[in-house]
Amino acid sequence: MVFLQIMAVVHSLLNAIGLSGNLLVIATVVLEKKLHVMRYIYLASLAVSDALCLILVNSPRITSTAIERWPFGETLCYLNPFFGRCLYLNTLLHLIAVSYERYKAIVKSPLTYNGKITKCRVLSLALIWLMPVPFSVGPLLGWGELLYTYNPEVFVCEHRWSVNNTTSKILISVFAVTSFLSPFLVIFFLNRSVLKTANNLHANAIAAVQLGCFSDSESQPRNAARRFNERKAAVDVTIIISAFLVCYVPYWFAGLYRLHIESSKFPAEAIIVVNCIFLANTGCNPIIYSIRKRDFRAGVKNIWGRICEMCRACLNDIRETEVITDNFRSLFIFRGEVFTVRTTAAPAL
Repeated sequence: MVFLQIMAVVHSLLNAIGLSGNLLVIATVVLEKKLHVMRYIYLASLAVSDALCLILVNSPRITSTAIERWPFGETLCYLNPFFGRCLYLNTLLHLIAVSYERYKAIVKSPLTYNGKITKCRVLSLALIWLMPVPFSVGPLLGWGELLYTYNPEVFVCEHRWSVNNTTSKILISVFAVTSFLSPFLVIFFLNRSVLKTANNLHANAIAAVQLGCFSDSESQPRNAARRFNERKAAVDVTIIISAFLVCYVPYWFAGLYRLHIESSKFPAEAIIVVNCIFLANTGCNPIIYSIRKRDFRAGVKNIWGRICEMCRACLNDIRETEVITDNFRSLFIFRGEVFTVRTTAAPAL
């Protein structure tokens, strides 16, 4: 089927881009000491989660979509959607943690906030990785109709949406609300508070100029910087919220439609596209939360500079080795004739 081959190619491109971006984030945060603060530790942990999702969840689905069957056996058919749900919840918790760190730095305690790594923050990071497991293990153990199963229409293993039990439908609906709507509201209000604070700072700066606290020459660069920060905050919030909605709303809308109306009426092509958009979020996160940051880009430049220096040093070593080798050979080659060195035994005394 041509459509499946096209979607497999699209999936592969998104997978490659997302994996490259996440590995770049991990390497930069690990190698650049200036980024060893909690905000970037959260972002590196988020990148690990997204990279695992691309490897453990997306890669097998790309293969099964391309060959139109599931070739990895029954065990991995259960584990693939289990990893998918775990890492999805893990990503949401990371996004909440990153938004809360930003909220603390700008709104809650801008004067006393420091991004140092503390035991409490390390514990919160450990909980972020552990909390999704109990919410994902139920279908793996076969609790009622809540199962992970193979869907022959789209050739992937996924959460079972076509259930008849009312209790199962309620549980899935509650899970959808708690795992999508609640995180969205938290992220929305945290980022809204950040944007509101930026606007208030700009308004206070204008009031200070009007009261004569600053001269015109002093106020103009200050106002320009504040307007820039205000626009940047507005753009950040817009991108964060828009990416969240674009990536996750279609997936949960399709899932709840299949759950409460009729799964067979939802086109298989639409399910494949929705799953592709859902997993595209793992490639968007490095761009939204890391690569757009000035500190992160500076870290990438520093690392790239180190790599270039190492490459130049290696090339210089290779050239020096070649020169030494050529000089060594010239001792034995004269006018096209090769001379060999013979050693003679020392005369006996």
